[in-house]
Amino acid sequence: MFKNLFQDRRLWIIMIAVFVLLITVFDRNNLIDRWQLKEQIRELDKQKAYYQQKISEDSTLLENLKTDSFLEQFAREKYLMKRPGETIYILR
Repeated sequence: MFKNLFQDRRLWIIMIAVFVLLITVFDRNNLIDRWQLKEQIRELDKQKAYYQQKISEDSTLLENLKTDSFLEQFAREKYLMKRPGETIYILR
């Protein structure tokens, strides 16, 4: 009885389809959730690389701001500061 039951191709196809359905949709660790989590991890890795680059740039700027000449240049360019008696012309 069981020998004929397991030889039927339709039964095997149904069993495989149910198994795949369980794995992809109904399981707690299903493939759809795993795919979404991997996408989230990729996005967070991109953000991590971006912020590490910004930290590197800012720490370089901070080191340069410790010198008086660079500090003066930075203040003049960024904040349009001037010495007494100077005139600043802004060209755009």
